[in-house]
Amino acid sequence: MGRRALSRNIKRVPPSPEAMERYVRLWGQEEVHFHPERFPRITSRELFGDDAPLELEVGCGTGEYLCALAADRPGVRFVGVDPVTKVLFFAARLAEEAKLANLRLVRSTMQVLYPMLVPDSISAVYVHFPDPFVRARGEHKVLNARFFKEMQRALAPGGTLSVVSDKPELFAQALRLVEAQPGLVKTHPERHLVGFEPKLKSRYQKKWERYALPALRFEVRKAAG
Repeated sequence: MGRRALSRNIKRVPPSPEAMERYVRLWGQEEVHFHPERFPRITSRELFGDDAPLELEVGCGTGEYLCALAADRPGVRFVGVDPVTKVLFFAARLAEEAKLANLRLVRSTMQVLYPMLVPDSISAVYVHFPDPFVRARGEHKVLNARFFKEMQRALAPGGTLSVVSDKPELFAQALRLVEAQPGLVKTHPERHLVGFEPKLKSRYQKKWERYALPALRFEVRKAAG
């Protein structure tokens, strides 16, 4: 079961006009691809108007995990990226309920946003429980060699990338790719970690856990220099 199947029971309910204006950026895929100069860069300066640390969740879904991070650390700016409009609407309603001022939600695939990434600008990236079945040319659409190269470029020195999946084949492929990417080093002595217990779990993590599959995880950081 993929993430799309798990989202079928979510209704497309827009947030209030105020929350829509504050949180949601419905960027058109083709326009972003062909005219990236028309869109802001993925930085605190361009999305929030300040220079606070910025963290990014790729495939943020309904936003439970991202909103929890934003609520815990109001001095940090958070951006969630997901291609599905209705889940971003759900996340925006959560953000509005929590009165979050440090969150933005971008409707897009990550692939077309690479030109929007600024070198050495992001403090942390999260890719947790990505859809395991969406593939192109034998590669996962997100966790491929290009992704890890772009994250190494965009992360600030010392910035971290966290990947979590309960799909062993997908995780093994991602682990091999990240280990081959120069400039990214593990933050833990083990080759990978088992288990993931955040303060607040996303709806996707809760659903995956019903199948009693262990969460496989690694975290890497960008080496200085």
